[in-house]
Amino acid sequence: MTSSVKAKRPSDFLIALPRVMGYTPVNSIVVQTFQSRQTAASLRVDLPTAEHQKNPRLIADAIIRLISRVPGVDAVLIAIYTDEAWSAADRPPRPQLVEAIVTRMASAGLGIVDALCCSGRSWASYLDAERGTFDENEKSRIEAELDGVGAPRDVEAIAQGAPPICEGPSAQRDGVAQASTAIMHDARERERLWEWPVAHVLWTDAIESTPTDLPPKAVAALLWSIRDKGVRDCVLMLMAWGNDAGDRAAADTALLRRGLTVPDGSILETFVGEGRQCPDGLRIEGAVRLLRHLISLAPRPWQLAPFTMLAWFEWARGQGSAAGDYLEQALSIGPGYELARLFEQLISTGRVPDWVGRQAV
Repeated sequence: MTSSVKAKRPSDFLIALPRVMGYTPVNSIVVQTFQSRQTAASLRVDLPTAEHQKNPRLIADAIIRLISRVPGVDAVLIAIYTDEAWSAADRPPRPQLVEAIVTRMASAGLGIVDALCCSGRSWASYLDAERGTFDENEKSRIEAELDGVGAPRDVEAIAQGAPPICEGPSAQRDGVAQASTAIMHDARERERLWEWPVAHVLWTDAIESTPTDLPPKAVAALLWSIRDKGVRDCVLMLMAWGNDAGDRAAADTALLRRGLTVPDGSILETFVGEGRQCPDGLRIEGAVRLLRHLISLAPRPWQLAPFTMLAWFEWARGQGSAAGDYLEQALSIGPGYELARLFEQLISTGRVPDWVGRQAV
């Protein structure tokens, strides 16, 4: 399904970009890439300090190398987010830097949608005389349309990269720790939770519940189930694509465990970003909320799988920097965790999922 958000004015892109990215950029260069007029990956780099801006072409070359890793890009929008002061009569800050970036993008054959500056409530285009302050009515319209496609909310207070996960209430963490210990001492329960039909019901119920309503025993059971890598992968597919995807993943996982080859087009291929169908934005939001809640209550060794899964969901919605932050936390717990290592290698190449960009702005 392709969902559209109509940008009528250049400022509309600046209203939408933080919601698309999942955080509000600060002192940043943001390049929003497009594939056939649909948004693809959002790329962000730090805005260089004045002393490191002596050769803006080097910065432009670095940005084009990032863009070259995203397949199918045919146009870009450049946005400078800065806290530098400038008046309506002034030219926006960093004009030489923006000129170098625009020239480099154009020489690479990319269409330039616009080059914009955002500073507080003011905005301006570097390419023409358009400028102004953000219109509250237009902002409300864009926000409502972004709500409709499941874009992250309340991003004004979210820093660049992964939002931190605070520990849950101590009483709840103690309850989960006690329930986790009980599972560890019950061999039958451990094996039962690693059976896909049991895990399927457990996770389906959790997805349909409010995370904070889950009792400690349910939280511990969820965390234990994904310590089995087969169940973990099936749960990831279930949360991303729905019940049928979880069952298909379980069938393919059973083949792999018997040393057999899975058929072409396996649902497991979506783990590496293959496939053009975009996961439902609301499903991803729900998965992120649930996994963050589980991590906030989990004993540290049991945070490894949910941190890695959370990184995948951030990457799946185009938030590569957040994914990298969560993977770093996962690997700090288990440096040899195979899935986190493989995934780290995948995103370090600049790979973005095929479906990123299926939502048009």
